[in-house]
Amino acid sequence: MKPGSMGDHQVPSFKVEFRGTSITYASPTSGAASLDFLAHTLRARNAHTWRTILICQQNCEAERLKLELAERDCNTILLPTHDPMALQVLLLWSKGYIHQALILCDDMLEHLEGVEAHLVVHTTLPELNKFEERMEWLSRSAVKAEMLVITTREEEENKKGGKRREAELEVQQRLPAKDIKPVVKVDPLDPKHSHETQKNIPPTENDKEQQISLGMEDTSSNALEKLQPHQTSFEVKNTELAVDESSPAAARPDPPGDAHLNAAQPSEASDAEFQELLKAWNLRNAAKDLDLPPAPSGPTEEPSCPELPDTTTSDVRVVDDTASLDSFQTVEDSAASLAVEPFSAARTTVYNYGVLAWSRHLVVPCYDLGGAPDISTNIGQAMHQLGVAKSRARAVQRFAWPHVSSGKSVIVVGNMQIGKTWSYLPTVCQRSHKELQCRPADGHGPSCIFVCPNQSQGKQIGRWMSTMLRSLGSEVAFEDVVTHWDKSQVADIVCRLSRPVGILLTSVDLLFELLSTHHSRNAPIFDPQAVKCIALDNLNDMVRLLPDLTMKLLKRLPEVLKLTQSQSQTKCNLYVSGRIWHTDLMVQRILPLMRDDVLILFDDALEASVYGGVQLDTQLVQEDQKIEQLKRLIERRQPAEQRAVVVCSSAAEVLQLRRKLDAMGLNAETCVSEACYANVAQWRQQSTVGPLLVTDDVVPRLRCGQLTLLVHYSLATSWMRFKQRFSLFYENLKAPALHAGGQSVIFVQATDVDSIWILSDFLLKHELPRPIHFLAILSQRRLAEPQHPGRLKLCRQLTAFGDCLRHSCKYRHVMWQHEVPPPAHYPTTGPIRFSVLACNSPASLSVRLGDHFPTVVHFLNVPMTQLGQQVQRHYEVEEHRRRHPNPVPGERAVVKNINRYERADVVSVENNGKVVVQLLDTSTELVSYNASQLYACDAIFKDQPREAMEVRITGLEPQSLDRLWPEDVRNVVRKQFFSRRQNKRNRQFYAVVQATIHQTIFVRDVHDEEGNDLRSFVTSRFRAHEDERCLDKLTAMVQSSRDFPQGC
Repeated sequence: MKPGSMGDHQVPSFKVEFRGTSITYASPTSGAASLDFLAHTLRARNAHTWRTILICQQNCEAERLKLELAERDCNTILLPTHDPMALQVLLLWSKGYIHQALILCDDMLEHLEGVEAHLVVHTTLPELNKFEERMEWLSRSAVKAEMLVITTREEEENKKGGKRREAELEVQQRLPAKDIKPVVKVDPLDPKHSHETQKNIPPTENDKEQQISLGMEDTSSNALEKLQPHQTSFEVKNTELAVDESSPAAARPDPPGDAHLNAAQPSEASDAEFQELLKAWNLRNAAKDLDLPPAPSGPTEEPSCPELPDTTTSDVRVVDDTASLDSFQTVEDSAASLAVEPFSAARTTVYNYGVLAWSRHLVVPCYDLGGAPDISTNIGQAMHQLGVAKSRARAVQRFAWPHVSSGKSVIVVGNMQIGKTWSYLPTVCQRSHKELQCRPADGHGPSCIFVCPNQSQGKQIGRWMSTMLRSLGSEVAFEDVVTHWDKSQVADIVCRLSRPVGILLTSVDLLFELLSTHHSRNAPIFDPQAVKCIALDNLNDMVRLLPDLTMKLLKRLPEVLKLTQSQSQTKCNLYVSGRIWHTDLMVQRILPLMRDDVLILFDDALEASVYGGVQLDTQLVQEDQKIEQLKRLIERRQPAEQRAVVVCSSAAEVLQLRRKLDAMGLNAETCVSEACYANVAQWRQQSTVGPLLVTDDVVPRLRCGQLTLLVHYSLATSWMRFKQRFSLFYENLKAPALHAGGQSVIFVQATDVDSIWILSDFLLKHELPRPIHFLAILSQRRLAEPQHPGRLKLCRQLTAFGDCLRHSCKYRHVMWQHEVPPPAHYPTTGPIRFSVLACNSPASLSVRLGDHFPTVVHFLNVPMTQLGQQVQRHYEVEEHRRRHPNPVPGERAVVKNINRYERADVVSVENNGKVVVQLLDTSTELVSYNASQLYACDAIFKDQPREAMEVRITGLEPQSLDRLWPEDVRNVVRKQFFSRRQNKRNRQFYAVVQATIHQTIFVRDVHDEEGNDLRSFVTSRFRAHEDERCLDKLTAMVQSSRDFPQGC
């Protein structure tokens, strides 16, 4: 196609012949039109088959051209003049290892001798002698290149020349927040993997940001400093929300090294040299790129949703595409043993507020599916039909697709809706299909196992799998996908697994049941040699919902499938994704199952910083005391050259703080806008420095070197912006020295309740020290009750623990005085002896006092007293069952619960017609019924006291703010501690009453007849907190009870 007439980008042009070379002169109307025309010309040609060189006159011109083309979605590589690695890069480009268009200056012309190019673009018309020199060097190539000369009209250039810098700055300031520059870090390359690595290097393309810069110039170049972050405001109360689609991503395949430059064709030896060359180049570029101010970063945590997250929401709900960047850098990582500590010993980690990647091998990200050649075309087309990667890969996918599709394992840690599941789902489908075509007819079990937290998340994944597998077709009569969500269907699943199948899609509990109960040596349903990959999708939800079963599954998998490296004879890859890095779980259970080719991806600045050793210190400081506390922190630095950064929420606060520090004799540097970056560069060069005061607006692009102290003088306006601040620990994360993590001190005021809750939740989930001072503030805020508290039900957290730590609670947090005394027949002091009717949670039991209510019969395996037997016999007669005419709270009724007629108290009547009741004789649980299912309680049973009582272990609670025990933990306690042994149907337990409040008996511990105690059983097996102040809080709750308000 003629370059001068390309669709909508027609420009005046003419063609001439010069020494056998065709030269086209194009004259766009303006500088912007020239760049648009040039970008369109590059995009119209296949970079894999058409090699393009763009020649500029000056380095600054080349840098600006690269930046402008990046904004127009054109992928280029800049070859700086004095870069010692430029020759090696040029060699790799000439051999086809790199496909992007090259940008270089006249000083590099001598190196073009013999280099084959199909299109050479002269971005400006140079002087005649320089132009002839260019032609001379290019004429020595065996391939005659087509020439294109851009000659912008002078009148337009003169008219706009004075405004060029201003326009460029304005363009950069309009860049979207999603343009984030990610960073890759790699471990020393293993020679035995060099050939494999070389084959899997995909071409990288670019979108809206500068591309793969190969320069070694100073990273604070003016052209790049123009990038201005776009800030988005969120509610501070949001936590753990979905990440914006535009999370950053891509890394640079910029090669390196000391390979021989004269090799004509890649050989086996040159392949190894190529890998060393590629690695060395990445290491050389790291020195430059790691100091580069990153592009404006987008939200990496939550979308603009003012509500708290649904913790059951999976990453699988969003399939739309993203618009993240492609620029990246690479650096070296430590070779420390990953199975012991992933970023250990030297702790050479890298983070650039995008994607943090760690691997023992070279990491080469892709731009789209074209950069992952091992993913088949059919799979790619099916993904496009599903709305995935229509234009480009999302952040983590750019790193994961080439790596996973080449047969390696991956761990992806990031927020919801960033494409974690799709990072490995295409490879799971493709590999299972390939293996299934080769399976023998007498085989058994799946080729791949895909584990989800629950059915709701798994159903969507199952639909995606079916779509992709249909696109591949099948030549065998085996099942592609077997889904298992129903325990009652386990016999059918076992039968289907007795034959070869492609993918087994199931949940944690059901997979563990299959492995432990239905798989045996004599009747196997899993073949260790046939299983090629296992995916643990959304691991954090598995740990949150079923922590015990998840740990048991991770222990059982290597036993059955022989996953450890010493056992495995065939390669089985493991794919893991989640929102939180569980250090103990990953290091002790996950990483030992993976080979040394694992790639670990982080998409969260705060997660990466804490993981990299940054210490979090939260301090409650009053507004008028913050300046003095800051002064003490600054003066405490030893030695004085250790650097400190103080972050404020606004420029006005920064200027005010500087005046206060000046009055105290403390020198401080400020950075409140782009114009102040020069001050930061000077601040970094000083040996003895004061603190650097910055605002949230400049944080995304700020590079201030290695820090000792980061002070959050005031909280950010959103949780996302607060997490952005931890990108300032960039240099610390890549520092090889031990204990280089740094310290982050967070000033918090007692009125910042929402922020306190989010910080507390983060600390507890990461098993950091419990923020007792924060939790006290959270409990105190419940004293501010709604306008009509008398109309609300009493909060169960309050009655169980003496306070409430929920983020939002619709219940009442003050007791009325008539609610404090327990029923008359409840014990209030001394020892008690009882049988356990139900285990409500590891710390709460429904019991019946044996001395007061002896068991006379067992009905449907439940102990029944004389009253219970009478109620059952009475209501078995149909004429005695009269439907309750109008159930209202406080009334007594009879319900049919598991084929037993039982008394119950009406707790509430819901708007949907449901009636919530509390059982009285066989349990204390709350059950919901339709109003038509309630029967009137006859007078002979109505006034009898309740037989079931709640016994609670004082102060024993889970390590979470919602204080909800996982279901599988309750099942372990129920089956192992309270199991009904043979001939022991009436097991008795003992406790000593500490207090009885409302309808709850508080005890220190529960013991069985053998002397085993429940408290140590729970604390030795599960994450639990023992609150020694619980009894004091309960006492304070009783003392603060009030009279019931009139008129409610």
